[in-house]
Parts: sequence; C-alpha cells; structure tokens
Amino acid sequence: MLIRKKVIAAIILLVLILGLAILGSMQLVLIPTRDRIEAIEAEEKVSNAMHVVEYELDSLRATGLDWSAWDDTYYFIQDHSQPYIDNNLMNNTFTSLKVDLMMYYDLNGTLFYGKGYDYIELRPFDTPESLNSAESIIGQIHDLPEDSTYSDVQGILSLPEGVLLFSLNPIIKSDYTGPVAGYLLIGRYLDETEVDKIATLTSTNLTIFNAMDEESSLYPVPQALLEGKSPSFVEISDDNNRIFSYGLMRDVFDKPAIILKVDSERLTYQASQQSMILFVVIIAGIGCAAVLAVLFILDRDIFSRLSYLERSMKDIAESRDFSKRIESSGDDEVTSLSSGINLTLIALEEHIRSERGAVQSAWMANEKLTLLSKITSHDVLNQVTVIRGFTDLTRDSLPVGAPAIRYLDRIAEASISIEDQLGFTREYLIGGSESAPAWFNVSELVRRVTLKMPLGAVKVEDECGDLEIFTDPLFHRIVYNLVDNSLSHGEKVTRIRFLFRSEGEEGVLTYEDDGIGIPYEEKEHIFMKGFGKHKGLGLFLTRGILAISNISIRENGIPGQGARFELRIPKGFFRIPGK
Repeated sequence: MLIRKKVIAAIILLVLILGLAILGSMQLVLIPTRDRIEAIEAEEKVSNAMHVVEYELDSLRATGLDWSAWDDTYYFIQDHSQPYIDNNLMNNTFTSLKVDLMMYYDLNGTLFYGKGYDYIELRPFDTPESLNSAESIIGQIHDLPEDSTYSDVQGILSLPEGVLLFSLNPIIKSDYTGPVAGYLLIGRYLDETEVDKIATLTSTNLTIFNAMDEESSLYPVPQALLEGKSPSFVEISDDNNRIFSYGLMRDVFDKPAIILKVDSERLTYQASQQSMILFVVIIAGIGCAAVLAVLFILDRDIFSRLSYLERSMKDIAESRDFSKRIESSGDDEVTSLSSGINLTLIALEEHIRSERGAVQSAWMANEKLTLLSKITSHDVLNQVTVIRGFTDLTRDSLPVGAPAIRYLDRIAEASISIEDQLGFTREYLIGGSESAPAWFNVSELVRRVTLKMPLGAVKVEDECGDLEIFTDPLFHRIVYNLVDNSLSHGEKVTRIRFLFRSEGEEGVLTYEDDGIGIPYEEKEHIFMKGFGKHKGLGLFLTRGILAISNISIRENGIPGQGARFELRIPKGFFRIPGK
C-alpha cells in the first residue's frame, strides 16, 4: 500500500476512533444522565399531580370541619329538624362548596340523611348504597386524649359509582366541644372534570384511573406500584418519543385506589438526539476537512517529492545509468534524502567502476588458472601414468618377495591418490558454472549416490522426507564419502541411516551406522588433513566444503555402537517445501 493511502486510512481511522470515543463517552455518561433527568422530571410531574389530589383532600377537610363543628349541625344530628335541611342543604350549597355528597351518620355509622348533587352538571343523584353505613370508615377515627380535640379522616374510596375524594369529620359544637354527636361525610367524585382541572393546574397530560379496574384500556399497570415497592414508576414508549410516569395513591384502608399517569413528550431526548446527529455531522465535517488539509500539505511537501524520487530511482535502475543525479531543492528531510541518494549513487558508480576492473582482472586470472589447471592436470596425469607403467614393469621384473616390491606398492598408492586429487580438480574447476551453491533434495542425493555403491547386505534408511539444503554441488561426494567410510572401516555395518530434526532455528542432519564406531581419541583427528588412508576427498575436505555453506560437522557416536555424524545447518540454509 502506498504511503499516501496509508496516511489517508490512518487519518480516517483516527477520526472514526475519536468520533466513536466521543459517542461512547456520551453513551456512558451523557445519555444515562439525560435519562435520569427525564425520569426525575417525569416523577416530579406525577408527584405534583398527587400533591394536587392531596390538596383537594385538605380542602374537603377544611370544608367538612366548618360544617361538622357547628351548633346547627350538632343539634340537627339530634333532632333531625327539617328547617336545617331546607336552609342549609340546598343545591346552591353543593355548587358553592364544589362537593357532590353530604352525608350524616349517627354514632354507629348509620346513615340517617344524605344528599347527592352533581355540582358540575347541576343535577341531583342518589347517594351510593355502599355509603349507607360508614362504620368501617369511622373505625379509622378515634378520640384523642381529653383535650376537646377530635380527629377526622380524609382519603379516597373506590366505589361502584366512581372514585370518591372524601373527608369524614366528627360532629361537635361550634366551640369544638363534645361529646361527638355523629359524623359528617363530604365527598367529591374524581371525574373527568376534576382530572382535567388537576391536569390544568399541573400543566400535564394527566390520566387517573381506578387501580383495580382491570377492564381499563390503560392496563396493565406497573406491578411494582400495586405491590408497594415504589411510589412511582417511569417507562419509555416503544418509539422512544414519549415517557410515561405513574403514581399510586391508596384509599383510606391502605389499598391501591387510583393510579395517576402522566404522558409527556421526550423533549430532552429529542433535543439530545438532534444534538448528537449534529455533533456527528460536525465531527465528520471536521474530519473530512482535516483529512483534506493534511493530505494537501503532505502531498505538496512529501508525497509528490517522494513520487519524483521513486520515478527517478526507477529510471536509474532501468537504465542502469548510475551517473544520473536527482535534482532537489529546499531544506528538509526529503532534500536531505535526495542528497543522500546522490552520494550513494556517486559511491555506487565508483564501486561499480572498481568492481568492473576487479571482475575483469579476476576473470583473466581465473581463465589463466583454469587453463593452467587443465594443462597441469593433463601433463601430471600423463606423468603419473608413466610412473605407474614403469612401476608395474619394475615389479614384474623383480623376483617374488623382493624387498623393493613394497616400495613400489607405496609408489603405486601415491600415484592413485594423485589421480584422485586431480579428478577432484577437474570436477571443481575454479569459477566453473557448476560450482555455485544451490538447493539440493537430500533424499534424492542419498538415493542416487547409494544406488551406485557396493552396499551388499547393508540397508540404507532415509528419514529426511522432503528436506532441501542450500550447499555446494559437491555435497553428493560428501554423502558418498560418509557411506564409503562406513563400508570401508565400519567392519560390521548392516544399517546406515539418514535422519533430520529441527533444533531451535537450526536443522540437524544426522548420518549414523551400526559399525565399530570411532574411538574417542580419534574423533577430532579424523577431520585433520592427512589423517586416514588418503583415499577420496577425506573428512578434511568434507568439513571444508560444508564450511562454505556455514554447515558444521562433528562425530559424536559411541565407540563399539557405530559412527554418528551431525551436520548442523543454520537458518536459511534448509527448507521443507509445504511447511
């Protein structure tokens, strides 16, 4: 990927990470805070509505106290006089007091007079039969200690006719003395008009319904409210645009009576969503502007100049004209890089010029050495042939058992050794095209080498798999030499084994046989020049050839159990295709 693309990707990624980090922070901090504020506001709205209902109850208590602590009412409860009814319980009284019920009870809670009048629609109605007895309600009232003060009760009643707000006060004299003669209940139905009035006072979209009215379309209500686990409850609509807050008020018997529901638009949520969208747009705009500005600066000061350097270096590489130079101006890192490249080109040009001269000299010297090697090998072989010929003739002319024969045998052995060394020189001519190191499949080399050797009953086991090593082409002679040493000196060899293992970053190629092995005192000497019977390359040349590829060799077999050679191959000089 080009640097320009990497920089663009990095800047875009940075802007995205920044935006995601900010949005994540908002999700973790701002949004929960917003939701908590919305919940608190919603709870306050339903709480305000509940306070208004409580205020209505307090106003009913004040009205009830005015009527129950009155001598006229006190004597009415005793004599049941009609003038009291005619003069006080007219329709206008209900309208001015804004009440729907006024009911009078004796001390046993039995109704002896009651009147119902809808002060909104201005029509009378029958009093609820369920209020013909107030004994259960009166049971909530008790006399206080003898201080001429009497208690009353206010609350909510869920009646078949509807939800009733009421105040029940003991009937006493105007000077607040007793004894209690009876009880007066003043009530107002919590109908739609009352709900609308409370909604107007609290500036809310309020709905009030019976907590036990399971047929209501507003069900199901939050179970936590009915179980008394929470005085209020807040939930969000499915479309997230509205928030509902619920509040529970209990009746005089501490049972769920009414549930107040406030339906509010989530203005804070909508504003925050719009703000978040605007914020994302702003971040995106800033990010795009930053990307364009940075790219403009980078392209002007870096990328375009780097592209020029790339084209110039490519042109120099293709033309191989290292005398060309790169033009540059300015005083920055790119200019310094251009100057460094020019200095490198100057040094490279001088090095190439020197190398060409050295290569030419080396080529000429190599040609001379190759020619000399060929001539010398040819002439020396001719002379060796003459020596061997005259040695054979001399041996044949001497009588059997003559002392000189053993000297002639030594001369013949020396001649054979000379021929072997000259044969090696022919295989490995200096600078020859076939002498360069290359990759060789070890199993293939073992198979080809051992196929031409007189193994007899000796079994060769190859456990190298697809191992390939990078080494000198004469590696096959090393394999040959190791096998030949086992056949020649192992005496009791029946098995030869090649195996490979990885050890850290190195590879270990092991050659072992089950012959007599090598004595401990000879383990280092076997790699010295001149050690052994002077046949073939010898382990001296084996170690030297392996050293060209940084491959070391050592013998660590146990005498009497066989020879064992380990070739340690450095990283990069071995491979197993497919792994």
